[in-house]
Amino acid sequence: MLVGRRSSLITSDPDESRRGRGQVLALFVLSLFVLVGMVAIVVDISWFWSNSLRVQRAADAAALAGAIYLPGQPSRAYSVARAEATKNGYTDGSGTTIAPTQDTSNPRRLAVRITAPVHTFFAQIFGLTQINVTQTGKAEYTLPVPMGSPQDYFGIYNLIHKDNQGNWVTDSVSKAPGAGGGSSLTSQGFWAAVLTRGGQRSNGDAYSPANNGSGANAQFDPSGYDYEIEMPPTSNGRVFLFDASFCAVGHHTSGSYLGTGDHWIGTGGLPVTTEFVLWNTRDTPFDTNDDIAVATSGNDFVNQNQVDKGTAYSGDLRYSDGGYDGATSADCQSDSNHNDWYRLAQNLPGGTYRLQVKTSSANNSGTNAENMFGIQAVAGGGGADPLVHGLARMAMYNNLNGGSSLFYLAQIEAIHAGKTMEIRLFDPGDVGGNALLHIKRPTSGGYVDATFSYTADNGRSGTNVTTIQTAVSGSNLFNNSWITITVPLPNTYGINDNLLPAGETQPGWWKIQYDISASGNDTTTWEVSIRGNPVHLVTN
Repeated sequence: MLVGRRSSLITSDPDESRRGRGQVLALFVLSLFVLVGMVAIVVDISWFWSNSLRVQRAADAAALAGAIYLPGQPSRAYSVARAEATKNGYTDGSGTTIAPTQDTSNPRRLAVRITAPVHTFFAQIFGLTQINVTQTGKAEYTLPVPMGSPQDYFGIYNLIHKDNQGNWVTDSVSKAPGAGGGSSLTSQGFWAAVLTRGGQRSNGDAYSPANNGSGANAQFDPSGYDYEIEMPPTSNGRVFLFDASFCAVGHHTSGSYLGTGDHWIGTGGLPVTTEFVLWNTRDTPFDTNDDIAVATSGNDFVNQNQVDKGTAYSGDLRYSDGGYDGATSADCQSDSNHNDWYRLAQNLPGGTYRLQVKTSSANNSGTNAENMFGIQAVAGGGGADPLVHGLARMAMYNNLNGGSSLFYLAQIEAIHAGKTMEIRLFDPGDVGGNALLHIKRPTSGGYVDATFSYTADNGRSGTNVTTIQTAVSGSNLFNNSWITITVPLPNTYGINDNLLPAGETQPGWWKIQYDISASGNDTTTWEVSIRGNPVHLVTN
């Protein structure tokens, strides 16, 4: 008899199964809600972060655009900054605020704070429809470094000539008409100088001559040189030029040229054209596009082929480096602008002006000559004196005597602490004997030698030195070469020291000392700058 096993079927409870599925669904819904919430937070945070960057870029752009109008035109800086913010999508009003302000401790710095609403997406579920974002951009405008003079005149030296008894005498230059103070100007040790277009770069002017040996001068700049004139509030500001005309003079027995030193370097008896234009910068020295010409020398100094044939300045009758005797040139000893003041402009209001001097006329294409001159500005009303200085670069000519000579180099203000000053000198050392150059740093206790490093494009260099030898036994070590000098300014520069040596009228003026063992005349080009972009963002 077969006995079989009875199978049994085990089945689940339907209610229990439904309960399990309900729990899973609840967990899924809860997880989904959390996941959506997290996505919503990430989306809104990302959107807020993206808009924060947009606001920061707009604030930076606005600060950079407005800073170039400081320190002279803060209201214009503000309006330009707001306009730049609008270009980038942010306009003052309707919940957005644009707040530009000039830094009280550094008037060349502009801060622009932008506050703008950022609309949310998923955060609106929680009643948060927008979040305000605030970002600030700060920009600083570093003006071109003033060079060569802290005074109301620039490029003034002494006049060497013969008196009626045939003795060599040295006269100081009388002040321009209406200038205050004494009757004469203290020599600055050099004349402002410019070479003609047909000249050679190796003669010391790096920019005005179109030639460099048998080739072209790659640095030729037809715009010439600019000099800045800061005119205080006045209704009758005037600008004068000393010996603006080209009137060639002879040599002293020492070999130096007489008077201001006008002469042909190459072939004598060729015409020289010098142009002077005064521009109103409208207090935006960085932007020359809005400058307005207010005065020009016109045709007064065009095609001048003349020499001083009088006994005082004729010297040895050699009016060029090649020995031209002036036989075919006109006599300019009675020229009213020779060794005297020429009024370029009058009735000028207060403001900042740019004097442009150039010799790029086609008339000068075949002429190799050098014209020397000086500048003085006069303000009416008995207030503050104007200031006249080179603007970032200048060409200068001096008749050096044996011994030490001091020249104003540039004004470096305390706001540049922690930065690096860069000095570039072109073709120094055309003197007899040996020559040493020092950079002199201002302190409240006097001038001291600065420590610097330098490199020249002829391969010479030095690190952490206080002197550069530019000539040995009359041989120029840097002929037709640039020397680049770097001077680190410590973070404490101007903080514990007022940078005002005794006898100086303005703080921060550095000098160059030139020690030579024999006399000579030398034309050089100087540049000074603070490394970095003129207009740049700052973080502090």
